Amino acid sequence: MTNSFKNQVVPEEHMQHFIQQLQNHPEGITPVQLLQNSMNLLMQAERQLHLKQNPEDKGNGFFQRELGTPMGPLQLSVPRDRDGDFRPAILPEPYQRDYAERRNLLESLILNGYSPNQIQKTLRSLNLHYNPEEIESLRDEYAQLFSQWQQRELPSDVIGLFIDAYHAEALIDQKVRKVVTYVIIGVDFTGHKALYGLYLFSGSESKGFWLQTLNQLITRGLTAPLFVLSDDFPGLKEAIATLFPQALHQLCFVHMQRNIIKNMAKEDAKNFNQSLESMKFLPNAEQAEQAFLNLCQQYQDKYPAYTKTLAQKASHYFAFMHLVKEVRKYFYTTNAVESFNSILETTRIRLGGFFQSEQVLKVNVFFTIKKLSSGKWRTGAPHIKANLYSIRQLFATRYDRLPEEVQFTLEHKK
Repeated sequence: MTNSFKNQVVPEEHMQHFIQQLQNHPEGITPVQLLQNSMNLLMQAERQLHLKQNPEDKGNGFFQRELGTPMGPLQLSVPRDRDGDFRPAILPEPYQRDYAERRNLLESLILNGYSPNQIQKTLRSLNLHYNPEEIESLRDEYAQLFSQWQQRELPSDVIGLFIDAYHAEALIDQKVRKVVTYVIIGVDFTGHKALYGLYLFSGSESKGFWLQTLNQLITRGLTAPLFVLSDDFPGLKEAIATLFPQALHQLCFVHMQRNIIKNMAKEDAKNFNQSLESMKFLPNAEQAEQAFLNLCQQYQDKYPAYTKTLAQKASHYFAFMHLVKEVRKYFYTTNAVESFNSILETTRIRLGGFFQSEQVLKVNVFFTIKKLSSGKWRTGAPHIKANLYSIRQLFATRYDRLPEEVQFTLEHKK
């Protein structure tokens, strides 16, 4: 918690403003009202000082609280900041401690999708005051933070974009409806993962939809991905070819193997997939693609339409073979996104099978991001970091330059 007001002096201009407002109070004001006005003004002065000392932070309105005193209850408008670090030092310590504990409890209840009635029962069972406005305000606050996160700037050059769809149900217009959420995770040239975008969608996928989605990433600064890993979503292949023509587009190898089981007889699927596994260890992409085409040819008589479709996508199923052997296994599947989706799926099941609203889904996504950023994703992927040199060289062959971060480092050393 950042709160340096206790050890600072209120700036003179703030004190003059504070004294002037107290002097101009209406006639007949009671001592309780005077104290109430004084504390409200001092808390605003504290926040102004906090924002002056933390220029990257912003004010974020007020929340209403009642504070008991020997003179009677005070109705306070407690100022908030966007980062959630500010607490008025003028408030008694027990009040601040209770507020922090109460906020943590509310965050936990909201994160777990409790309805207002469930939150009311829980708080009352703990002898805590129930304030529906506070709960709604906290949800709105995190929805706003999600929106700000969704618009943040992205690195221009990245190693990979992992794209997958998460299918869930959410309460929309008083009905539980199916919602498709497209999740995009990026890996930058420091080897760190981050969630780059999350888009709720209903309707049919098309090139137009993917052009719009990928253009949002471009607007936020991303221009040169080395890899794009995805399922075979309709229209995505064409959109990538249009917007990122130098990128290698890898279709999920694991999902292809699963589809083979669905589209071939059991014994044929087993033999086909065994041959596919051996292709992962061939020296390069060209040999792997040719072996794949030969394999499709062997099964053409039995499955003419299906093997023709597979053969047409050979380069997309073996794009990962352009990498050195040490990192190939991390770039032929969308598992990176699926593990993120599994966290959301666990939450959905815990909520009773659906999210109470789109806002609840977004708030849960935001909390999941915070947890991963401070946990599993904090140090970066060691297998990628250990092979950055070869990955950078592959980037240079595709884009005729080194990634921007590398160029900056070299220029800086000069």
